[in-house]
Amino acid sequence: MKEQQFSIIETFKFAWKKFKEKAIFFIGIALLSAVIGSIGEIHNYTEIMGNLETYSRFNLVSFFGFLLSIYLSLGVWKISVMHLRGEDIQLNNLFSISLEQYINYIIASIICMVAVVLGLVLFLIPGIHIICRLLIMPGYIVDKNQSFDEAIKSSWNDTKGEAMPLFLWLLFSCLIVIAGILALVVGMFIALPLISLALAYVYIQISGKQQQ
Repeated sequence: MKEQQFSIIETFKFAWKKFKEKAIFFIGIALLSAVIGSIGEIHNYTEIMGNLETYSRFNLVSFFGFLLSIYLSLGVWKISVMHLRGEDIQLNNLFSISLEQYINYIIASIICMVAVVLGLVLFLIPGIHIICRLLIMPGYIVDKNQSFDEAIKSSWNDTKGEAMPLFLWLLFSCLIVIAGILALVVGMFIALPLISLALAYVYIQISGKQQQ
């Protein structure tokens, strides 16, 4: 008998419930991530001014901010999974990702990006299919401490038969992001944590099926 697929609406309803339990905490994390992500944006001004030395310095700052944003995104993954499981979460959990996990995620992301680009360039639909099948890859790294190849394989195997629900989940997430932007952009600080929690819940649901 075919195993029941996860419910997109129920996923977001549960994520919303958990978000409200720690709304200020998750909004604060979203604000922190936004600040970190904007590090080095001032280099656009220095480029106009034509100061090459200053421009190069801020490019390095931008790159550091980019790397730190990736690290924080993994921390958000971990906090989201912990919160959904009813575990106590603290701000220091955001910075509890090990160097090994970080490196594994970087390598896995590069491999996934190459596969997605090739799929999009060749036939488009295969690229979208790959995005859906590898959507929960980070969860296996931060939650199960898997290596980059194990995480890719786990996400690919566990999402078998779930590509269409995951695609619809992505479309629904895009609608939430658009709603957040329309809400004077402030809504993004609610929309993004909500999507993070919903994706973490998708990971828990899908990966949990393999343990039953």
